[in-house]
Amino acid sequence: MALFGLVLGVASLVVSMAVMSGFETTLQKAMTDVSGYVQVVKRSRFPDDWRELEEKIRKADPKLVSAARFVFVEGIMAHNGQISGVLLEGIDKDRVNETLNLGSRVKEGSADLSAPSDVPLALIGSGLAKKMGLNIGDQFRVVLPIADSSDPSSFNRKVGTFKLQGVVELGKYEWNERFIMIDLKVAQDVAAIGDRYTGLMLKFDDAAYAREAGFRISTALGSPYWVRDWRDSNENLFDAVAVERPVIFFVVSIIIFVAAFNISSSLFVNVMQRFKDIAILKTVGVSRKDVIKIFAAQGLILGAAGLILGFILGLILCVLFNWAQGRLGLISGAVYRVDSIQVNIRFLDTIAICVATMLICFLATLAPAKRGADLNPMEGLRNE
Repeated sequence: MALFGLVLGVASLVVSMAVMSGFETTLQKAMTDVSGYVQVVKRSRFPDDWRELEEKIRKADPKLVSAARFVFVEGIMAHNGQISGVLLEGIDKDRVNETLNLGSRVKEGSADLSAPSDVPLALIGSGLAKKMGLNIGDQFRVVLPIADSSDPSSFNRKVGTFKLQGVVELGKYEWNERFIMIDLKVAQDVAAIGDRYTGLMLKFDDAAYAREAGFRISTALGSPYWVRDWRDSNENLFDAVAVERPVIFFVVSIIIFVAAFNISSSLFVNVMQRFKDIAILKTVGVSRKDVIKIFAAQGLILGAAGLILGFILGLILCVLFNWAQGRLGLISGAVYRVDSIQVNIRFLDTIAICVATMLICFLATLAPAKRGADLNPMEGLRNE
């Protein structure tokens, strides 16, 4: 039972750390795949030369890999008698593949917005496609409010027709439920905004470098531009994961503490049952230190066995968790921002689990080992 409890404790730690790490990795990958590593947003509505802006950014940080213009426009989607509020994102189709990683997120169809078509092509989030009953090749309409140039308090209606080119799993719940991605030029024409754009999406070689790059770019560009990296828009979630990770590690480790007490109790019983054997060993010259080593080794062997079996069970549970997500809907996107989590077992988490487990098991063996080492040989042989 002591070994069984240890196996459960280790397996629980493996699964909990894998899910926490997976949530963080899944959210990070969604942000960098869909919105780039860094976004530079213009505060002014006046058009400017985006090539000059890109050159300024490249001078501020030569590690820039690629940049693509984007624009956001809100509207209402209508299809088969259903309507839904949507966010149109226009992206520079000539640079989108260099800057974003939409191709890996396509569930149906294609992410190619440059394919020949009489009707402008669009990519939409998987949740929106399911809600509106859209299939690849279907056409749908989006109604946009256009401000009246003569009367800013009134709006005119403009309708854009699009053809579904691909259904994309965007990684975040609200994106899947609202996002429609089209070519930048098409978005500008439909919204009647001329050459204006919201900003630039930037790509770097390393996501971890994005914050440093964002600081450099913000310093170089100054107040006319707002710079944010992939972490900024979900800072609270990433901070929560960082705080909760050690807390969950400690709480779940209590299972290992309980199992270690069971191991200690088993070793105490073993010491009592082997008083005679211990007495004989001490009589023939085995030192007190050697007796401690014998019982400590016994506890560590139990700990190692529990650690290995626990990791195997934890890996099996991680596989089952991945399988159950798609079929049972374990993760609520409305609550956790993501619809699914790809569990991720990190090397540092593995080391921490191994060290904690073996250390707890070692400490649990000290009391029974000391009890056996302190045995008087005469006491052990008294009744023999």
